[in-house]
Amino acid sequence: MNRDGKNISFWENQTHLDALQNSDQTDFNTIIVGAGITGITLAKELQNRGRSVLLIEKENPGFGTTGGTTAHINNFFDSSYDEIISNFGEESAILLAEAAKESIRYIKQNVIQYHISCDFAECSYYLFSAEEKQNKKLNDILEAHQKVEIETKQVFNIPFTLPFQKAIEIKGQSQFHPIRYINKLLKEYTKQGGAICTETQVKDFENKDGVVKIFTDNDLVFTAKNLVWATHIPPGNNRFSVLLAPYRSYVVSLKLANSVNMMAQTADLYDPYHYLRYHQSGNDYYLIVGGFDHKTGDEKDTEKHFEDLMNYVDEHFKYKEVTAKWSSQFYQSADGLPYIGKMPGEDNIYVSTGFTGNGMTFGTMTSLIIPDLLDGKETELAKLISPSRIKPVASAGSVLDEVVNASVHFVKDKFSADKIEELNEINNGEGKIIKHEGTTYAAYRDDKAELHLLSPVCPHTGCNVAWNPSEVSWDCPCHGSRFDIEGKLLNGPAMSDLKKFE
Repeated sequence: MNRDGKNISFWENQTHLDALQNSDQTDFNTIIVGAGITGITLAKELQNRGRSVLLIEKENPGFGTTGGTTAHINNFFDSSYDEIISNFGEESAILLAEAAKESIRYIKQNVIQYHISCDFAECSYYLFSAEEKQNKKLNDILEAHQKVEIETKQVFNIPFTLPFQKAIEIKGQSQFHPIRYINKLLKEYTKQGGAICTETQVKDFENKDGVVKIFTDNDLVFTAKNLVWATHIPPGNNRFSVLLAPYRSYVVSLKLANSVNMMAQTADLYDPYHYLRYHQSGNDYYLIVGGFDHKTGDEKDTEKHFEDLMNYVDEHFKYKEVTAKWSSQFYQSADGLPYIGKMPGEDNIYVSTGFTGNGMTFGTMTSLIIPDLLDGKETELAKLISPSRIKPVASAGSVLDEVVNASVHFVKDKFSADKIEELNEINNGEGKIIKHEGTTYAAYRDDKAELHLLSPVCPHTGCNVAWNPSEVSWDCPCHGSRFDIEGKLLNGPAMSDLKKFE
């Protein structure tokens, strides 16, 4: 399998995806765009409910964030329950906690029903304060967990060699190998007649008289009564351009010399926080460590984040070897909860986005919400995380930050090109935004000294892209669209490539 960056994730190292036949059928009940955990889980659930479904994936299944996750399946979220209670009320927090538990049960049920060999394990999560000033936050989280009935208690030891002030154990967590999981679900889906088109980019769509028409880059046209964007962020310029902020997070996996007593997960309360978990594959044991998040496109030296992460690892752990390092993208929502349900202003288009660092749980939770909406049933959970919700107090600051951030990049980056006289001033392996003979380029010279020249203007809203040296990609700092060195679209919300100069 391939993923949306140069670095190969731990899951890619261990996975072979079987070739998939494309669909000959053209009309469906529901089209789902995006074959990550959200799209594949939803496709199988809708199939189970008797609906005809088409999955469309621009590359291969797991190409996006599912292939770069750390695969935590948690019953709590980056937006902690004390914050959720404050912003949405205690009843809503209880409702969300139960949905999180149900999402974990849903994954486990699939593992059992379809005999999925995906290193699935149940475990506890050890959240701790790394310094005294974090103690109050930890206490607030513990109190909130008791209110929403997430089984949590204070402990005085954790199964990781990390110093801490106070710690709590949060029971009921799970973890797995995400690509093996979705690959087997996909096999079951196609075995039962489910349709899929891989290596197929959606270039445009229209929604008229209750029928959605999808146009693709290989001149295929599909129609359906319903459309679901399972693409991490819906494409185009819409309200989610200001309701979502793109971030990148950095991960390393380490093979351990010895076995561990039990699977476990942990994190501190820094901002951004460090997060870790053990993983067992066959007879081998691994430690997966992540952190050092930052807004997409805002950091020039992305490779330094891997150095910082390895410094953290070397300070606290003994290991046999580094087996993989990679980064991945996620979107932070304005009020801390995802947006899952009907696209505002549409009756037959649905979205699932804004998962923050909880994509395995919220991606699965989508299948507890959208199928009911398609059946005309709007649950209290669906109302809580509806994409049409408005929470001014919880959202105002984040929305303003994103408007300002995008505006600053839109203006500043237009004037920040390096003026160079000769293109050979760009070194092998180097990417720069340059101005040469009056024209601005996104320029990259590869290891064979070949120069790749692109327009730096992201086709989404016109911001200039920034060079990401660790993933060898051009990333848009405004809304998170990403492109390879040939200008090919890796991640939306853009729907087309960067213009290429010969």
